[in-house]
Amino acid sequence: MKRLLSTMVIMLLSFAFIFAQGAKEGTTAEESGESFTFTDDLGRTFTFDGPIERIAPSGNLAQMILYSLAKDKMVGLSSYLDESALLFLDEKTNDLPLFGTFYGKKANLNREAVILEDPDVVIDMGEIKGDAKNTIDDLDTLTEQLNIPVVFIECYLDNTADAYRRLGELLGCEDEAEIRAEYAERAINTAHGLREKITEPVRVYYSSMPDPLSAIATGSFHGEVIEKVGCINVVPASFSDGGNMISLEQVILWDPDVILLADRNAYDTVTSDPSWQGIKAVRENRVYLIPTKPFSFIDSPPSVNRIIGIYWLGCLLYPDVYGEIDLEEEVKEFYSLFYGYELNNLEVEDLLSVQP
Repeated sequence: MKRLLSTMVIMLLSFAFIFAQGAKEGTTAEESGESFTFTDDLGRTFTFDGPIERIAPSGNLAQMILYSLAKDKMVGLSSYLDESALLFLDEKTNDLPLFGTFYGKKANLNREAVILEDPDVVIDMGEIKGDAKNTIDDLDTLTEQLNIPVVFIECYLDNTADAYRRLGELLGCEDEAEIRAEYAERAINTAHGLREKITEPVRVYYSSMPDPLSAIATGSFHGEVIEKVGCINVVPASFSDGGNMISLEQVILWDPDVILLADRNAYDTVTSDPSWQGIKAVRENRVYLIPTKPFSFIDSPPSVNRIIGIYWLGCLLYPDVYGEIDLEEEVKEFYSLFYGYELNNLEVEDLLSVQP
């Protein structure tokens, strides 16, 4: 009997020890399984203790892409959405705290506001600002100031699909990211394929500002859609980037075939001011307002909104080449997928009205 009791005690103690070890090892394994490393597009590696649930954008470009993929994880905004944007986007978004932006002429990041909301990560997206080392130094400094990882994902128009896939990897939503990546990839590949069929490139002048003499130059991050669909930007790269003031005399010399404008005041100026009337685009009634609800199809911000701009601009300027594209259906699909908004036919018609 004593031997039986002793055996049972030993067995119970053994089971207890094994259970404790298993529980301990299970906890460690679970923590190990949840933690992961991520190397951003500047080669900086970060370790996260668990799934990322709280994210903050560093600027408007990142904000728009994050909204389209994981808006429920966003804990703050780079800028509030205006009334026209809220017609198509979740109005609750503007209830989030305002952080401001880290880069740009109007950089105004409120570091204290970011720290207060305690995101798991701050995500910066877009072009590498100047020298890569300078960008690394900037973001490393911000990481130290916030004590929050600041991850960079490169995002030009051409690699929008890759940017979504990278975000999906970081945020643990690969399937949702892949759906958006495939849409972006299809649009970009379409532009590449159809550009070979364009024999007479359209010469375009583009301004996104209320003053139509503030122009975007060739090669600018902000005018990628124009060149992507096979147009020639008449403003040379020698005119530096970022909304540059051009003289009307210079525009007359360039004599563009088409003028694209994002602002209604600029459109009214160009189409009614006698001093613009000698320009070919004005004479031939080829001055167009870019759709801007909730964001411009060309720029502002230079984010995912540019993907639908490929189809829009291609169909507008090269109707024969883009003849097989059902623009209305593409617009509906894009708004549903990236903005979560189901357009009706009247809304599509209003969006695509380029000459009020």
